[in-house]
Order: sequence, then structure tokens, then C-alpha cells
Amino acid sequence: MEYRKPPSFFICLLLLAMLSELLLLAACSTNFNGEKLQTARTEIRDDQATAPVLPTITRPSPSLTTPTPTSTPTSRPEPTPTPTSQVDRSAAYIYEANPKLTPVNYGSPALLPPSEDRGQEYVDRITFICDSPTYWMWPNELLSGGKDSKQIWTGPEGTMTLAYQSTYHILDPFDKKQRPIRDVVALHKPDILIIALGINGISFMDEEYFSKEYRDLVTDIQTISPDTILILQSIYPITHRYKHYGNITNAMITEGNSWIMKIAEETDCSYLDTISVLLNDEGNAKDELMRKDGLHPNVKGLTIILDYIRTHAYIGLN
Repeated sequence: MEYRKPPSFFICLLLLAMLSELLLLAACSTNFNGEKLQTARTEIRDDQATAPVLPTITRPSPSLTTPTPTSTPTSRPEPTPTPTSQVDRSAAYIYEANPKLTPVNYGSPALLPPSEDRGQEYVDRITFICDSPTYWMWPNELLSGGKDSKQIWTGPEGTMTLAYQSTYHILDPFDKKQRPIRDVVALHKPDILIIALGINGISFMDEEYFSKEYRDLVTDIQTISPDTILILQSIYPITHRYKHYGNITNAMITEGNSWIMKIAEETDCSYLDTISVLLNDEGNAKDELMRKDGLHPNVKGLTIILDYIRTHAYIGLN
């Protein structure tokens, strides 16, 4: 059988069909990939349009994140409110400026600190065993009852001397009879007793002599009347107008006050620093608070002393 060559026309047609098929496949592949790329780009643009990028705020989850420990500031004690029992150092600068004076021992447990004003009722509970500077409260009628007051215990002449306290007879204000100090204490057993002695004696008594006489009086009163509250008061200062200034000086007085404070500490008594409200910057008594004799406080000075007593009251009273 004779083989015939296919007509060239059909060969061309077949080749053309195959080429068309290849072109069609290539076009489809290109379109598919283009659509995928376009779709991806569109999705990105849509995401950007509907969800703009915002600053990231990181909030730790309380259940999953451990809080970062912060440094604890150094603890400081709560400021202590200024108590009424803070020591009264109002005259400290006077002692610093006048080194001849013996300064107050502000650390002494016997020193009475400022208190609320206990008023006249507190003053009415007080009896004074005193020499002449405090005696003048009575004739000046600064105590309740005026001249009928029974609060001043001293000699019939209005004074007494510490050196003779063991035998000296004072005037009992309740019946105007003279009796030894200890007998008067035993009879009347005062509620609060302020001992205001020392100016008569400071010129000739050394520390041993002064302290022995003062201590004997204190301890005897404590034995006779154990329920009496005892307060030992400072000796008042003087001015240069005092006729015996030189025989007695404020340097001697402040030294004597330091002896009295020591006795207060030793006998478990309180110490009343009344000298501080009478001193001027030069370490002398203020002229305006003293009588012309330079030894005795005047009415204004005695009133300031009573105010100090009321505002430096004994601690623990009902």
C-alpha cells in the first residue's frame, strides 16, 4: 500500500491549533497569578484603610504578668506632735551669752516641763514654805482669799533662812502661832508644797552645807506627810540695785539653783525653773519685774511667777 503524505495544509492547521492551545494556557496562568497578586494588594490596602496602625500600648495582664518590683522608700518615723511636756528652753540663750551663770540642766528628769494652764484651781492647792521674795504674794493679795490666805508659810517677820530650818519657828497661818516647820506640816499636811528657799544663805553656805540643810528639810517633810507633792523652786535673780550685790550675785544664785535641782533628782521631787522668766539678756533680773530694792519681785513679777507655776504644773495630778 502506498503511503501518502498528509497534505501540508492539515499540518499547518494542526501546528496552529497546538500553538493556540499553548498561548491560551500561558494567558490563563498569567491572569490567575495577576489576580492573586492584585487580590493580595487589595487586601493589604483594605486592611490599611479599615485598621490604621496605632501606637502600641502594652498593658500587662494581671493574671499572667509578674509586676516589676518597685523600690520601697526608706521608712521614716511619723513626726511626733510637739507634746506639752517638751522642755522649756526659753532662757537657754541667756546662759550661753553669760558664761558666769550656771546653766539649767535641761536634761534633768526633775525639771517640770510646760503644761496646759491649770488655772487658779491648781494654784489654790499650793502651799509655799518660803523666804521674803515669795512672801510678798501674801501682802500683795495675789492668792485666793487675799490676806486671809493660808498658803504662805514663813517666819513672823516675813522671811526665814535655810541655814536655820531645823530649829526655826514659822508662823502657822491657821492660828497665828509660831511652830517648827515640821509641826506645821504634820498639822496641815498640804496637798502641794513648793519650797522656795535659798536667797538667805547663798552668800555664806557652800554646796555641802546648803545641800545638807535643804535635803534634810525635804526628806523630813516626805516622812511626815508622804502624800504631799513636793516641788523645789529656783531662787529668783536679783538686779544690780540690790544693796548687797557683790555679796550675792546671779552667778551664785544660779549655782545654788543647780544644787536644788540635784536635790530634787535625789529625793524624787520636781524642780520649778521660775528664774527663767525673770532673767534679762545680761543674766540679771529684769528691772521692770522687781521692786526698787532689787531683791524682791514686784506685783508684775510675782504674777508672772504664778503664771509660770500654772503652766508648768506637776505631772500626774487629777
